[in-house]
Parts: sequence; C-alpha cells; structure tokens
Amino acid sequence: MKTPQDAWNILAQNIVPLQGLELPLADAQGGYLAQVLLADRDIPPADRATMDGYALRGNDLNTLPARLIVDGEIAAGSSSSLHVVSGHCVRIFTGAIIPNGADSVVPVEQTSTKSFRDPLDDREIQIAEPATKGSYISRQADHAHAGEVLLSIGTRFGPRQIGIAAATGYDRVAVHCRPVIRILTTGKELREAHQPTAPYHTRDSNGPMLLAALREAGFTHAISTIVPDSLKATTDAIVRALNESDAVIVSGGISAGRYDYVPQSLAEAGAMILYRGVAMKPGRPQLFAMSVSHQPIFGLPGNPLSAIVGFYELVLPAMRLLAGCPVSGCRPLLHLPLGSSVSNYGDLLHVIPAVVTMERSGSCVDPRPSIGSADFVTGGRVDGAILLAPRAGNLPSGSMVPFRPWGGIGV
Repeated sequence: MKTPQDAWNILAQNIVPLQGLELPLADAQGGYLAQVLLADRDIPPADRATMDGYALRGNDLNTLPARLIVDGEIAAGSSSSLHVVSGHCVRIFTGAIIPNGADSVVPVEQTSTKSFRDPLDDREIQIAEPATKGSYISRQADHAHAGEVLLSIGTRFGPRQIGIAAATGYDRVAVHCRPVIRILTTGKELREAHQPTAPYHTRDSNGPMLLAALREAGFTHAISTIVPDSLKATTDAIVRALNESDAVIVSGGISAGRYDYVPQSLAEAGAMILYRGVAMKPGRPQLFAMSVSHQPIFGLPGNPLSAIVGFYELVLPAMRLLAGCPVSGCRPLLHLPLGSSVSNYGDLLHVIPAVVTMERSGSCVDPRPSIGSADFVTGGRVDGAILLAPRAGNLPSGSMVPFRPWGGIGV
C-alpha cells in the first residue's frame, strides 16, 4: 500500500502530457499552453497617459499657480506631431501617446478646466495644485519588453490569458489536447437514476458525479457507462474503453472480493498495475495501471465518498497532468484555520470532509465527519476535505490545516 504522496509520485513519473494542437483563442480556453507566448512589441509600445488631463513640462509647475497655453489635444488611438514647449501644454486623454517635450500629466480635475465633457475651448488653463514630475504616465515597456516571455508552457489558458494573447497579436495558440475519458461504474446492483429500483438495487451516483466533476474541471470529452459484474463484461468494457479514449476511470470492482473483476480484467487486457491501495481513509482501495499503449487506468472505490476522495486526491490531478498542467500545479492545496477540533491517532491519512466558512477574521474550515465511506450525502454538502496526517493527534480549533478543494478553487 502506497502513501498518497508515493502514489502521486508514481503518477507523475508515468503520465506524459498529450500532444499540442493549435486552436483559435476561444477554442483553446481551458487548455494548458503547449507553446510560450512572447510580447510582439514593447508593452506599452510608447509612453501613454493614464489619466485624462494635460501633458506638460513638470518644471512649469515649480511656481504656482501656473498658467499654461493649450496647443491642442490628443485622443487615444491617434497619432500627433504636437510638441510641448515651456509654458504650453496639450489636452490629453487616457491611453493617448505622450507628445514630445512633455514629461508629466496633470489630471483635469486638478486644473481650472475641471472636466472634459465639452469640446476643446480653453486656450489657457490654470493649475494651482502641486504635481509630481513624471506623474500619470505609463512608460514604454513598463509592462514588458518586445520578445519577453509573457506566458510559459503549461499555463492554463483562461480569460485573462486570452486577453494577453489577443493584445500581443495571437489569434491562435497551441494547447495540449484535453483527454478523452471513459468512466466505467461496475456492479449488477447499479441502476440509472430514471430506472425503477428494488430494495436490493443501488442508483449509480458515481458515474454522474465523476462525469460532472470532470466537466467542471474543463474535461468535457467524457462518457460514463454501467458495467455488470462478470469477468467477460468487465474485460470487454475495459478493452473497448481503451480503444476509444486517452484515459479510463473504473469505479468499483477493484478489491479482493468474489465479484471484484477489475484487477483480473486489467491483466487480461495487458495492462500493468503500478500501485494498488493508498494509505488514506476513506479512499484506501484504489489502483493505477498503464495499458500497453501507455494510457492511464484508474481504479476508484465503489463507495461514493471514497470515490470522491480518490478522485480529487489523485485522479483529477492526473487528468490535469495528462492535459499539460505542470506537476507543481496539479494538486491545489489551501492552508486554513480549523473552525473546530479534529484528531487522528491512526496510521492512515485521514481525509475529513469540511465546509469553508467566512468569519470576521477570514476563512476557516469546519469539519463535517462522515458516516462511513458510502456517505454520499455528506460528500455533497461540503467544499472539500481536511487532510490530517497520520498520528497528528488532536488539533484544536484555530490550528492551520491543509485543505483540498473539491471543485471551485483550482478546478
């Protein structure tokens, strides 16, 4: 049985990101960059005003009040041949290029004009307030120099990154392909939500839950299928899933019971199991295998809460890795104070469902202990889990603890 960290190390050593594909910006959203993005020119490409006001020479404000002659105006997006000399100024708008000779901008509110609502009609202005020389100017290359790396390989390409790409001349970028994923939930007792059930039936919650969790994280190419308990059905389903996908997630059937066929089916499909069992509670019965074509295969417990834990601790991070996320970014973790005490005197990592609450002093996590590994109700009412190390003992309220978000942050 592996520790969670050992299990993650095995995943990180064996999973290789999928190849890159060049896409339009909108289609690339949510992917991980497979190329660097460089500044195509200085940002900004010239000195620009950061306020509506007057571009002038700072030395003209050494004596106040100062009266200056207005020589014209420059709007954002326009070129200008205006040149500012001593005793003169130019009306300028936010984003406009600073004219030659000017070294400062004074906001219009600090001048006798007060507002730029009207057309240019002031031929002379007065400034009575002191101003800092060089103020309200964004200098050429303040943000980045031409050729500078703006976004590196492995960066998640979201809305702000799309803004950077568009502003620097990219209309297409290369992102790692997002994996096609097949989910197999095993058990002859399983029924879909719409089907009639007898007391001995169980509605399949793991399939819809894992499917939704993957989609929330940006993995939209996923399908879930129920597989009955038999060696042939399980083997056929795994082989078919491997032929149709980049990764396979199996829920249930991975332990050593009479009807747990997944390990034998993996062997018949030619896959190699690289770990089996993870030292955590809940979520201990897990496995990871690689197919002969190097596709990752994950075995999760059939009990819903255990499946949730295993998914967020190892499977979802592995999907991010497969999609091109750097190893360091695959498992986001917060450190938050406890809202009430918790304890762990055992030898396994204790994964405690918890809710993030807002206090006057900031966020904290309140534990919501489950009633066993099948407690899907508790799993659906929390924001994630506290990760309590083996033999951590008792931690009182206020202690800082690691917290793994289940969705939301770091999806």
